Amino acid sequence: MHIIKRDVIPAWKAWLIRGSAILIAILLCGLITYMITRLNPITVIQNMFTGLFGSGRKTMKTFYQVAILLGVSLAVTPAFKMRFWNIGAEGQVLIGAFAAAACMIYIGRTPLFLSGSVSPAVKNLIMFPAMVIAAVAFGALWGFLPAFFKSRWNTNETLFTLMMNYVALQIFKFIKNNQTVPTRFRWTPDGTTVGMINSQYKNSFGIGTIPKFNNKPGTECLIPIIIVALLTVLLYLYLKYSKHGFEIAVVGESERTASYAGIKVNRVVIRTMILSGAICGLMGFLLVSTEGSINDNIVDGRGYTAVMVSWMSQFNPIGMFFSSLLLVFMQFGAKEVPMPDGVSLDKNFANMLMAIILFFIIGCEFIINYKIQFGRHKKREV
Repeated sequence: MHIIKRDVIPAWKAWLIRGSAILIAILLCGLITYMITRLNPITVIQNMFTGLFGSGRKTMKTFYQVAILLGVSLAVTPAFKMRFWNIGAEGQVLIGAFAAAACMIYIGRTPLFLSGSVSPAVKNLIMFPAMVIAAVAFGALWGFLPAFFKSRWNTNETLFTLMMNYVALQIFKFIKNNQTVPTRFRWTPDGTTVGMINSQYKNSFGIGTIPKFNNKPGTECLIPIIIVALLTVLLYLYLKYSKHGFEIAVVGESERTASYAGIKVNRVVIRTMILSGAICGLMGFLLVSTEGSINDNIVDGRGYTAVMVSWMSQFNPIGMFFSSLLLVFMQFGAKEVPMPDGVSLDKNFANMLMAIILFFIIGCEFIINYKIQFGRHKKREV
């Protein structure tokens, strides 16, 4: 038995294999769902669909979750295209959220913002740019550091970016909980968990948070969705048609070829990772400004899930939308399925089904890129 790399197969055939793999995975998930819950798989899917898209508010919330996951996936894609394995999106989003929340807290404590003589519109005109700049800058810094060390001393970017996740988390926990922090820098007077920012810190309600249109619940998700949609189109054009996108592709194919072509590889690596971290920081800003709160788990593993979304979509920003939609549907839809005992399926069940689908997708990529050839051993002549 020999494993041989295939020649390039037609795109329609590759997508047919992927579609068949997903269909088989869904059938297997339906069988496992029935074995565990004794519920009709079709009824389960209907409940999931109704729970996520049953009303305008639910639909908006669902697409908000898709937008955030898609945005983080877009962030890691340029780095992956140049074969720089950025596993640090979790920390880059968290540090961006931390910076945005810090602006809401510290700027919100200033006399200008505590004063009632300044209108909320003027306060937001100051707060939102400060939050965006801080979040993008901190996210870009978290992307720059591993790229700089990689370019200068050839450090392992996978380990470096992974460790930066824990650095970001511990910085957040230290500022949030540690009583040795000077009082003026503490996030909470008693060092407890951080809840709703505006009410916790006596900031004028709504300052730094995306408003609801006509006070309708769920409409605050519209702006993040629009921002990520524009970002998807811009990144697609950037990677496919810009000079920078061409350089990223060449570096990803071969650093030696890129050097022969006159491309400054180290500069491309640093520039691309700054872009990747900046987009992650922007996602952190959107999380904080939409939800009006921050906690240790605000990123909720999206930085790691984004790796699979980007890879599954073959680094195509448009394809990432459908991958993100599938994963969000599985992850959040399970909680909408009622059980006979009155409780709902939890996130662990959804993660199990997601893992099955991902394994099938990984397997189909093997079939697309390789083929197995069988043959008989010839007897050696004496």
